[in-house]
Amino acid sequence: MIRTQIYIPREIHHQLTRLASSKKEPMAKVVRQFIEEGLNKAQTKDLSGKRTLHRIANLRLKGGPRDLSRNLDHYLYGSPKK
Repeated sequence: MIRTQIYIPREIHHQLTRLASSKKEPMAKVVRQFIEEGLNKAQTKDLSGKRTLHRIANLRLKGGPRDLSRNLDHYLYGSPKK
């Protein structure tokens, strides 16, 4: 394990103390469990953009610039065309 320090609001500290006491576990263990659960929950979200790309593909849009893939930066950010 790696030791680290964080600042938390006083009220959260009191709630953690009470929860750890009621579970008869060290506060550090309770905090580690919360962190692990939060990380597991965050990792289950799809942040790859696949869902959005599928929705765009299902729009069946036609037309647009033929050089879009080559000049994507131009169309998104205004950089010079290649």
